[in-house]
Amino acid sequence: MYVEVGPASLVIRGEKNGKAHAFLRKEVESLVADILRDIRECLPVLRQRAHRIRNVSALPEVAKRMTAAAKMVSETTLTPMAAVAGTVADMVKEHFTARDIDLLMVNNGGDLSIFNATGRALTVGIGDIVTGKVTPYVIRLKDMRDLGMATSGFGGRSLTLGIADTVTAIAGTGAVADAAATHICNRTTIEAGAVVRKAAELVDPETDIPDEDVTVEVGPLSDALIAQALARGLGTARDLTDRNIIDYAVVALKGSIVTTETGNKNKNITLEVQDGNQEDRHHR
Repeated sequence: MYVEVGPASLVIRGEKNGKAHAFLRKEVESLVADILRDIRECLPVLRQRAHRIRNVSALPEVAKRMTAAAKMVSETTLTPMAAVAGTVADMVKEHFTARDIDLLMVNNGGDLSIFNATGRALTVGIGDIVTGKVTPYVIRLKDMRDLGMATSGFGGRSLTLGIADTVTAIAGTGAVADAAATHICNRTTIEAGAVVRKAAELVDPETDIPDEDVTVEVGPLSDALIAQALARGLGTARDLTDRNIIDYAVVALKGSIVTTETGNKNKNITLEVQDGNQEDRHHR
């Protein structure tokens, strides 16, 4: 089922007893509308850096979750808005998992929250944010029952400080995966003439990071610069895995790709190439 409510565009897929499960459109739309209303009502708070938000007791549940995810990943650099799409996906998923559904996948504009009761193997493709097309890479998940997967990158829906084409992060929740993907992508920033930046408030007057210089153009880069950007992103991703905040991450730029697979504690996650004829420049 595809549902569009305000800025949220969700694709929901469910299975029960081995058969496709039908959701009531009005129920989904009402649920999402309520969540978005709660977000709108506390936007001034959610647009602050997470470390400035010290008392969340009066905030609605969605705002509490967004804030907790941003604090967990990088409270001094992220605002809770870095976790908004993943949090919405989580809350929609949780609304329906109490109904004995075997498999539930909520995709909110590319950020996923997944419930997989049996832990059966799943394959999730990695898309190209700029072109909207699939890449030859897929992530295989085995024996994982509750998780979030989010992707960030230059050219996506949100502004970024970095230059990565895509950063995909996997964590226990969509909220944390969303915040982590944003943070890792931000860290792929480098100084180069081919990278053009502009004050975020000039690009989007409603942005939650008006004082930051965000990437607006990425031209041709040397192999050395690509490697530098990927190394910065991978270092950040490995710090998050070492702290058990995320399970896995993939960073891609200009045809090159790196992952946290080497030394990965979670052996149930692997990156594979779908088409053996594609050039594989996967460096671990």
